[in-house]
Amino acid sequence: MSGEEEIRVALKVAYDGTNYFGFQRQPGRVTVEGALVTALDKVGAISSPRECGYRSSSRTDRGVSALGNVISFRTSFPLRSICSAINSELEDIWAYSIARVPDDFNPRAARQRWYRYYLPKDGQDLTVMKALAERFIGIHDFSSYATKADRNPMRKIDSIDISDEGLFHALDFRAESFLWNMIRRIVWVMNEGSTGRLDLASIGPEAKKKLIRIGLSPPEYLLLMDVDCGVEFELDERARIRIKRMAERMMKSHSMNLIFSEHVRDLSLRGL
Repeated sequence: MSGEEEIRVALKVAYDGTNYFGFQRQPGRVTVEGALVTALDKVGAISSPRECGYRSSSRTDRGVSALGNVISFRTSFPLRSICSAINSELEDIWAYSIARVPDDFNPRAARQRWYRYYLPKDGQDLTVMKALAERFIGIHDFSSYATKADRNPMRKIDSIDISDEGLFHALDFRAESFLWNMIRRIVWVMNEGSTGRLDLASIGPEAKKKLIRIGLSPPEYLLLMDVDCGVEFELDERARIRIKRMAERMMKSHSMNLIFSEHVRDLSLRGL
C-alpha cells in the first residue's frame, strides 16, 4: 500500500452470483467475498482482512446475485483508483462506487436491505399473491420461514411490493434484516398459495394451521438490489451504464434459464 493516510472506506459492489458458492468466504470454495479480498490484497489496497478491519453488509446465498452490496475496510490506497484496480482482477464482480466513512462504520448495521425476487409467471392469481404478501409485513416470528440458526427469529418486513416484469412477477422485499433463506421460503409459499397448491389458511407467520413443509424458491432469481447504510455513494455515468448492462445481462440469462426449463418440462410431459 502507499504511504498515504489510512482511512476507512465503504465500497459498493455488484456481482453475478451464478458461478460462486455464495458471498461469504469458505475454505476450498470460490466465493464472491473471497474473490474481493484476494483482489484487494493483490493490488495492494489491503494487507489482510483482519488487519484492515474488513466488514461486509449482506452474505447472499449460493447462486444469488447483487446490484448493491457493501463492504468496508481501512486502506491508504488512492480512492479514485480502487474500483478500476480491483475490477481488473475480478470476473463477474464489479466495484463501482467508493466513499470515505467514519472509523466505527459497520455495514452490517444497515438501515434497510432491498431484495427483489423475479418469480416466473406460471398461472399465479395476482390478487391472492398480493393478499398473501400482506400477511408477512410487520413484526413477526419467522422461525418457520428460515433455516434454523441461533439468531433471533423476530423480524420486521417494511414492505413487499409486486410488479410486472415481462416473463416475471417482481417481488420487492424491504427490511432492516432477513433470516437465512427467509425470502426464498416466503416466495415459495406465496407462489404455491397463489396457484392453488396450498391451503391459504396455512400461509403466514401468524397462521394457526402450520405447514408440514416449506420449500425453497431457486436462488438464481433473487437479487440484492441495494443496502442503505446511511452512506452517500457517488455514481458516475460510466458506472451507471455498466451496472445497467450487467443487470440486463443477468435478466437475459435468467430468462433463458426459464425458457430452457420450460422446454425441458414440455419434453418430459411428452415422454421425450
